[in-house]
Amino acid sequence: MMMPFSFRLAVSLTAFIVAAPLAAGAQQKVDIRRAVTRDVYVRLNGAFSSLRVTGWQKDSLVMTGNLPRESRLDPAMSGAGGAPAAGVKFYIEGSSSASVSGSLELFVPAGATVWAKSGSATIDVTGITGGLDLNIVGGEVTVTGNPRELNVESMDGNVTVSGAPTWMRAKTASGDVTIRGSCTDLGITTVSGTVTVRDGSFERTRIESVTGNVTFGAGIARAGSLLIDSHSGTIELQVGKASLDVDATTITGRITNSVTTRRPTPGREGRGEELTLSLGTGEARATLRSFKGNIRLTR
Repeated sequence: MMMPFSFRLAVSLTAFIVAAPLAAGAQQKVDIRRAVTRDVYVRLNGAFSSLRVTGWQKDSLVMTGNLPRESRLDPAMSGAGGAPAAGVKFYIEGSSSASVSGSLELFVPAGATVWAKSGSATIDVTGITGGLDLNIVGGEVTVTGNPRELNVESMDGNVTVSGAPTWMRAKTASGDVTIRGSCTDLGITTVSGTVTVRDGSFERTRIESVTGNVTFGAGIARAGSLLIDSHSGTIELQVGKASLDVDATTITGRITNSVTTRRPTPGREGRGEELTLSLGTGEARATLRSFKGNIRLTR
């Protein structure tokens, strides 16, 4: 016999009210607070999908957020007797039956060194002047600020940096790399990701790509150097008003010069093209090399 509508509605509402607390209980809250040194070393490894790191002017560490109920968070901190911790480690073990969905926010002293590694995750860092070592498989890494050292490794995730790290290395498989700012020592390696460098001034820069296109539209510091190597990706150097010497070589590709009237010459053994330019007083040097890709010089 069919139940009256009012009774069926009451049963449905009761089921919702009972299920709601269970759904809410599927997450466990994270709230960790500890006094630390200004140059504390923080290591975070494991199953999380989102991490936001903020450097602040306090001698303390605060981690908040949510993790799946099945996850296990194991913290380890140095320092005894209430002394500020010089090192903090977190390991997050996820459940094999649950998807990775943890979201964390970490506040540390600006001078801290932060090492973070996860699978497919979004990592967003701002305000760190110490060191950063970030490693993901997929997702995205975004860094804003002026860290002393910055190392990022990503398989498929994109990497975006806005600021002036002193030393930086970025390595991806298919993830794109975008740099806006300045750097004294910059190194980028990618297989098929697109590399874009804009704004600011760079002293020593080396970019290596297999098939990804590379665009360099920033300044090169006086006595600085730029080296771009590509197998089949297109290389574009936007020289602007820079004063530099340019040496471009491609084995089977083409060179397009939109900066001066000088045309490329046939390469050695009659293969490919070569172009040598001296712009201004040649205060810096740019070397562009490609096997199969084209090379473009623009303003």
